[in-house]
Amino acid sequence: MMNQDGYLSAVLGTAMLDVASGGLGALDDLAMYAEGGLPARVVDMIPDTAVSRGVDITGDDRVRGELDRLKALPALADAWRWARLTGGGAIVVIARDRRSLRDPLNLEGLDQLLELKVFTLDDVSATEKRYSDPNAANYGMPELYRVRTQGAGGAAAAEFFVHESRLIEIPGDPLPAKLNRKGIPWAGRPAVTRAFRAIRRYGEGLHWALRLLEKKQQAVHKMKGLAEAIEAELEVAIRKRVEMVDSVRNALNGVAVDSEDDYQILSSDMGGVKDTLAEFQIALAAETGIPVTQLFGRSAAGLNATGDGDLEALYNTVAMGREVKVNPALERLVSLIRAQRALAAGEARGEAWSIKWPALKPATAKEAAEVRKANADAQAREMDALSAAVDNGLSQDQAFEYMKQEGLYGLTPDAGGQSAKSYAAAT
Repeated sequence: MMNQDGYLSAVLGTAMLDVASGGLGALDDLAMYAEGGLPARVVDMIPDTAVSRGVDITGDDRVRGELDRLKALPALADAWRWARLTGGGAIVVIARDRRSLRDPLNLEGLDQLLELKVFTLDDVSATEKRYSDPNAANYGMPELYRVRTQGAGGAAAAEFFVHESRLIEIPGDPLPAKLNRKGIPWAGRPAVTRAFRAIRRYGEGLHWALRLLEKKQQAVHKMKGLAEAIEAELEVAIRKRVEMVDSVRNALNGVAVDSEDDYQILSSDMGGVKDTLAEFQIALAAETGIPVTQLFGRSAAGLNATGDGDLEALYNTVAMGREVKVNPALERLVSLIRAQRALAAGEARGEAWSIKWPALKPATAKEAAEVRKANADAQAREMDALSAAVDNGLSQDQAFEYMKQEGLYGLTPDAGGQSAKSYAAAT
C-alpha cells in the first residue's frame, strides 16, 4: 500500500495546501468597515449623498454661516453613518451657557455653540437617572447619558456625563422594544448587518472564482513506477523531477518526458461563474437598497438602458432616510443656533423658517427653464384669479395680505410660530 504522507511529500514538498477562504470572513463588522472598499461604500453612500448638495434654511439666512462654522452637515452625516453601522449615532453639543455638560442646557444663557462631537451607539449608555413625572411626555426617558471616548486599541480612554438636552440623536433602524438591550429609546438595529453577511458571501465567491481560475489548466504528469519509488522513499528524486518539468514548461511552454511517461494539460470549465457572481451582487443590492449599478459602478444592462431608473431609486432611498433620520436632528440644531445670544440680539427675524434640501439630481438648463416657465404661468393664472376676486368684492387690503402671506413678488410673510428658545426647549 502506498504511503499517503510519502505521496504528499513527494509531490508538494514544503508547499502547503491553502484551502482557507480568507478575505473578510474572519472580520467583524467594524473591522470590515475600517478596511474600506465595498463595506465602507455600503455604509457611507447614503449619508454622504444626503448632504452632498448642502441645505437651505429659508426664513433666516444667518443660519447657513453657523452651520458651516460648526461643520454641522459632516457631523450629521457621520452620526447617520454610525447609526447605520452600530444602531445609533449621537451628537454632543458643546456650548458656552454657564453650565456643565451634566446640567440641562441653559437656553436663556446660551452665548454660543462651540462644537459638535459625534459618537457611536457603542460609546453611549444611559444612566439610571430618568424623568419621573408620569404626566410629562418624557416620562421614563433617560435624563443623563454616560459617554466614553475611545483610546488606542479601542480601550475606553475617558468618560463623561452629558444631559439629554445637550445630545442630538440619530436613531438606528426600527427595533422591537423587547430587543433593545441598552435601555436607550433611540437605539435601533444596524442597517448593514445582513448586507455585511452578503458581502462576506460575495467575497468568498470571488475567492473561489480566483482559485478556480488558478486551477483552470491542471497539469497531469503520469510517471512509470511512481508508487514503487514512493515505497522506496525516493520522494526527493520524484519532487525534483516534477519541479524540473514545471520549470521547463514555464520557460519554453513545452516539456520533454520519457517515452513511458505522459504529460497533459486538462482545462476546467469556467461557465456559470460570471452569472453566479452577478447573482451575489444582486443579493447584496437587495440587502442594502442600493442599486447594483451604483454599488459596483456598473453600466446599466439591457436594451436602451440608461441607468436613470437606478439613480432615481437611490435618490428616493436617500430622501426617505434623510426625512426620518436627519431632519429631526437638523431642526433641533437650527433651533439651538437661532437661540444663541449673538443671533437673538441681532436683527429681528421672523420665527417662520424651514429646511429645504436641494434636489439630489441637478436640473439641466432646459429643465430649469421649463420649471420657471411653468411657475410663471401658474403665478399669472393665480393673479388673474385674485384680480377677479377683487372685482367681485374682495378688498385690495385682503388681496395684499394674501400675496404677503404667500411671499409673492418679494413680500415677506409676517412672523409666526414658536420662538427659537421655546422651539429648542420643546425638541
